[in-house]
Amino acid sequence: MLSSHEEGQLSGLPSWVLQKRNIFIGVTEDNEGVAIKIMPDDKLEEDRVVIKTIRTINDVSDVIAPMHYDGKLPNKEPDNSFIMMADMSVVESGNPLAVPVLDNRFMIGLGRSSGFFESFDIAKAKTEAINIWNNAKEGLGKNKNYVQETRKVFEKFHAIIKRKAFLERRIHRFVNEHKNILLPSHKRCLFEHKLYLGNETRKADFILEREQGLPSIFVELESPVHNVFTKNYDLTAQANHASQQISEWVQFVENDPMRNAFGEYNFMTGAKERMVIIGRGVEDKERLINTKYGGITFWTYSIMLEEAKNRANNLLSSQYRLLGLAEVRPF
Repeated sequence: MLSSHEEGQLSGLPSWVLQKRNIFIGVTEDNEGVAIKIMPDDKLEEDRVVIKTIRTINDVSDVIAPMHYDGKLPNKEPDNSFIMMADMSVVESGNPLAVPVLDNRFMIGLGRSSGFFESFDIAKAKTEAINIWNNAKEGLGKNKNYVQETRKVFEKFHAIIKRKAFLERRIHRFVNEHKNILLPSHKRCLFEHKLYLGNETRKADFILEREQGLPSIFVELESPVHNVFTKNYDLTAQANHASQQISEWVQFVENDPMRNAFGEYNFMTGAKERMVIIGRGVEDKERLINTKYGGITFWTYSIMLEEAKNRANNLLSSQYRLLGLAEVRPF
């Protein structure tokens, strides 16, 4: 349900989420402790559940095999304690192309029954689905907390743009690393993309491909230390320079489409939106949003951050509504 229009991201989900599964459940004789293993199996037509009684530590190991367990029985864990682990891999250090020494595609858990039922509660499963899906979509990691990790991105971005000793390349790289969170909504992002006209080349900061029917967006990032306006509300020299740069990018694309807008880059043909991010503060937000100067939208970095937070809040709210949960706006 959550994957609407972005089904390609499903490959980033944990192995045990969508496939049919062998589910092994062990329960202690007093029903106070539980061990579980969920293992995907493509040969199954439907989930298969096996339940056994846990009397010894070896019984726990049998449930979660091939993992070995030598701790205490699950019913001896503290109240509400229930630990889960999933999709564990071990690879050779320093060799990213090495075949994993260990590549276990399953989820295991053990602990008190009260913690088990709390972990597998339907409402919690829905919020966990939102967390897993957004982590996969944003590339934040399978076992991360989406809200916490996204908040870290916002906090770090805010810290970077406040620095007086600003390094332009640093913020370019940071925005690119977190483009799905910080930049306007898009299907694809080209970072530092080269454009050609005759013997000349230009490098566009960001070019965004959007959904079909929507124009691409050419984005120029200028320093947060520069102002957008003079005291008389004219554009500053830095803002004018940025708008001229974008106009050059557009000129290159339109005058040499065979090199710049051919094949996979065909989305750059037709109408284009132009955006400059420069300066800090939101005091001139209405003036900036309501007026396009020479066909160019100007945002400050503070507005960019504010808009990113609004998008993230709206995304979560719509997902919670979709799954029948009370809406949240955590940012």
